[in-house]
Amino acid sequence: MESPSFLAFLHLLFSLLLALPLAQASPMSQAHALLHWKSSLRGPTPRALQSWNIDTHNTTTASPCHWFGITCTNGLVTNVSVLRAGLAGTLDTLDFTALRSLTVLRLRRNSLFGAIPAAIANLSSLADLDLSHNRFSGELPASLAVLSGLVKLDLSANQVGGKLSSAAVANWTRLTHLQLQFNRLTGTIPDEIRYLSNLRVLRLYKNRLSGSIPHQVGELTNLVVLNLNTNNLTGSIPPSIANLTKINSISLYHNTLSGPIPSCLGNLSQLKLLYLLNNGINGPIPHEFGNLVNMEDLRLSENLLTGTIPSSLGNLTNVETLYIYMNELSGPIPPVLGRLSMLKSLSLNFNQLSGTIPHALGNLLSLEDLVVSKNQLSGLVPPSFGNLTRLTDLEIFQNQLSGPLPQELANLTNISQLQLSSNDFSGPLPPDVCKGGKLEYFSANENHFDGPISRSLRNCTSLVRLQLSNNHLTGDVSQVFGVYPNLDFIDLSDNRFSGELSTNWVKCPNLATLHMSGNMITGRIPPQFGNITQLASLDLSSNQIVREVPKQLGGLTLLLNLNLSNNLLSGRIPSEIGNLSSLATLDLSNNHLTETIPMQIGQCLRLLDLRLSANELNGSIPLEIGRLVNIQEMLDLSHNSLTGTIPSDIGRLDKLENLNLSHNGLSGPLPSSYSDMQSLLTFDVSYNNLEGPIPENRFLRNAQVEWFEHNKGLCGKVLHLSPCPQPASRHGSNKRHKIVLASVLPPVVLLFLVILLGLIITLRVRRKNLKENNTEASAKDLLSALDFDGKVLYDEIVEATENFDEKYCIGVGGYGSVYKAQLRTGQVVAVKKLHSLDDERGFRSEIEALTKIRHRNIVRFYGFCSHARCMFLIYDYIEKGNLSTILSSEEVAIELDWSKRVCLIKDVANALSYMHHDCSPPVVHRDISSKNILLDSELKARVADFGIARSVNPDSSNWSEHAGTPGYMAPELSYTMKITEKHDVYSFGVVILEVLQGRHPGELISARPSDGQNILLMDLLDQRIPLPKPEESNAVMLAAKLALQCISIRPQSRPSMQHVSQALDAGKVEATRQPFHTVQLHQLMRFT
Repeated sequence: MESPSFLAFLHLLFSLLLALPLAQASPMSQAHALLHWKSSLRGPTPRALQSWNIDTHNTTTASPCHWFGITCTNGLVTNVSVLRAGLAGTLDTLDFTALRSLTVLRLRRNSLFGAIPAAIANLSSLADLDLSHNRFSGELPASLAVLSGLVKLDLSANQVGGKLSSAAVANWTRLTHLQLQFNRLTGTIPDEIRYLSNLRVLRLYKNRLSGSIPHQVGELTNLVVLNLNTNNLTGSIPPSIANLTKINSISLYHNTLSGPIPSCLGNLSQLKLLYLLNNGINGPIPHEFGNLVNMEDLRLSENLLTGTIPSSLGNLTNVETLYIYMNELSGPIPPVLGRLSMLKSLSLNFNQLSGTIPHALGNLLSLEDLVVSKNQLSGLVPPSFGNLTRLTDLEIFQNQLSGPLPQELANLTNISQLQLSSNDFSGPLPPDVCKGGKLEYFSANENHFDGPISRSLRNCTSLVRLQLSNNHLTGDVSQVFGVYPNLDFIDLSDNRFSGELSTNWVKCPNLATLHMSGNMITGRIPPQFGNITQLASLDLSSNQIVREVPKQLGGLTLLLNLNLSNNLLSGRIPSEIGNLSSLATLDLSNNHLTETIPMQIGQCLRLLDLRLSANELNGSIPLEIGRLVNIQEMLDLSHNSLTGTIPSDIGRLDKLENLNLSHNGLSGPLPSSYSDMQSLLTFDVSYNNLEGPIPENRFLRNAQVEWFEHNKGLCGKVLHLSPCPQPASRHGSNKRHKIVLASVLPPVVLLFLVILLGLIITLRVRRKNLKENNTEASAKDLLSALDFDGKVLYDEIVEATENFDEKYCIGVGGYGSVYKAQLRTGQVVAVKKLHSLDDERGFRSEIEALTKIRHRNIVRFYGFCSHARCMFLIYDYIEKGNLSTILSSEEVAIELDWSKRVCLIKDVANALSYMHHDCSPPVVHRDISSKNILLDSELKARVADFGIARSVNPDSSNWSEHAGTPGYMAPELSYTMKITEKHDVYSFGVVILEVLQGRHPGELISARPSDGQNILLMDLLDQRIPLPKPEESNAVMLAAKLALQCISIRPQSRPSMQHVSQALDAGKVEATRQPFHTVQLHQLMRFT
């Protein structure tokens, strides 16, 4: 830390330097200084600077005082304010000495970059310096310390690093506003902060500051705004903050603060906003908080708070947002919260609250969101909830609530999300649940509801997601459900519905999930179901459905899950089932299906689970089953009438965990290839006609003997199983053998020598090319499986890229370079060639991921090649390149207007939702970044680069090495290696912000869903394009809101990609009704 004498010396030195005789600045010299800087800027002259010219024929324009953005006093420039003008360049050529008369320099919201020059200290009269929202980098200049006249300093939203100098802070005694947020500052907050006695606004959030909050902050008695969130601050909250009697906003969230909340904070009577969420704060909520009578927004969520909710909070009659979710609070919900007449959003979920829901909450007439889910609440839902007519979101799921629902819920005509699942409710569903016609998400599953579906729900065309499973609901499914144009998901499983399946479901164009298992549905499956083109999961199991499986189901090319088990289906399995190229799970077990298993089933290359047991299938097991190399969970063909031998190709299914071929008429030996099936957990071939030895396999040695019983003669090294007989002794015939050998051996030896000589000659000729030919044949095999002639295609790619010449390289990634190749047919493809032949794991990962998934917003995969000289993958060529490059290009980025940007955000959301929710098991990309999102000629987005993607098995540990792109990786990866979908959700949130801002939002854009500062949304948007039009603003606000939710520090607080995708498709945001230009980030953050 600098000593006071050094600070005094530094100040005197600069004062003397500035006092040295210099040429007197003149308007002309200032004009030339500004024009010289203008000429150094990149690109065409911005419109704002077109007036910056000297006309030698007009003396009035010789002075810069008439130029745009320039203000003069006594003929000298005192103010340069050029905001949002598209300036691109550095400040290196700006002659600050010629502009010493400047008191105001504002260049906010441009594209300036490079370091902030140390020569800026020559602006000795400067009082207001605003370089915010640019791309400045480097370290905070030490020379700024001499600008002792500074009143306002704003360098926010850049990439400036270094430490906050003690010398500077001690010398900025006139500062009223210090805003350095959204940078890369490190180190601690200096104790010298105490000298800034005039400071009113201190914003240092979203940096890398560490250490504790200095108690000297309590000496800034004029402070109105204190925002230190999203740093690495530790220690406790200093009680001295209670001295800030003028403060109205404190934001300390997303740090690692600990200890209790100082009770003395309750003395800050002017406080309107307090954000302490997402730390490690413990202890009780201070009773003294009841004194904060001006409080409007109180967020204490995601901490370790204990004890009860103090009744004194009922005094906060001005509070609009109260978030206390995700703590360890217990006890009842205080009825006095019913006094909070201004309250709009109340979230108490994820605690241990008990008792009943107070009737008094029905007095909260301004309430829009009420979330008390995942507690231990019991009793009835208060009828007073019918008073909450503004309510749009009511979430009370996962409690112990019981009884019938009050009829008064019909008054909630604005409700769009009603979640009642996992309670003990009984009686009928609310009869007028969709009275207002706005209901989108309704879940009542896992309760004891009974009776029919109401007419209100039948006619609720706004529905997007309906979850009614595990109840006792009744009615004819062909009559009680209508046509839902927005419906994406419906689950009616495990109820008492009857009747036949209606063709009305075909009229739901967005339907992706249709589950009706465990009911009493009869009749046949309508062939028209093959026209539900978006269907990804169809589960009609455990009903009484009859007749054949319609061949038209083969047209559901997006189908991932098909479960028709436990019905009365008959006839053959249609060969069209082989058209279901995306299918991961197929269960037709426990029916009356006959004839043979169609060989086309081997075309379902993404199958993970195949169950055809308990039918009347006959014939042999098709060889094509061996092509299902991705099958993992189960292959069950048991309890049929299958005959013939077991194909040896089944041994190729090395990922398979459970194999059941029992209770058939199979014969012959078990194939020796079974020894390669190292993933097996169960293996049942009992009740067949098998014989011979059991293949050598570590798992099979310890297998249960019951899996092999009731066969013709299986033997081997299995516990309790008969050993195989040894070959008979040949001792008695040794003499005869010797005579035979004596007569036969010489000609055999001679023949062998001749053959050996021929082989040596042949090998010497072919030695050079043998390895290459073998590997090229291998490449042909690999590629021909994907409808290519492997050898021809390999040669074409090598020829088209001139053996991977650098001039065809269009990008370099983490483990491969991408080349553009035009085939002889004219088709252009992208070829990713691995950097190293040793990176087989990444190569296999990408192949495994891409062969499982196919979606319009995921780059199309054509094939791959594993060659002795190289390994590469072949994709569709996407014309525009990656999103990162496009956003960094001034010319191309302006093509992306707000409607296009929102559309590409939707594209990526749809792709990730498909991977996470429609793939079984889910696929986690793990490296979502702007470089891995490609845009085609129509600016539609495609997700690419699956080199580190992984499938997530919910029954396994899913641990892996750290991977991803810095700046996009979820923060929990610093302490865990477990793979979850939430990693992709975080990365996607960063990408949304990057699209909105036009640049990466910063490496430490941490997982926080809200911002405590009053930052305007419009100030964060890309300034290279105009602000959103009125018809676009709603979608932009929604995208920003979802981004902030996605980057929550806690994985469990992030929404699912399915929720994000649905929200973007719905295109509605309820966060604010204010004009767009006044919307602040924290106003968007209302968790739903």
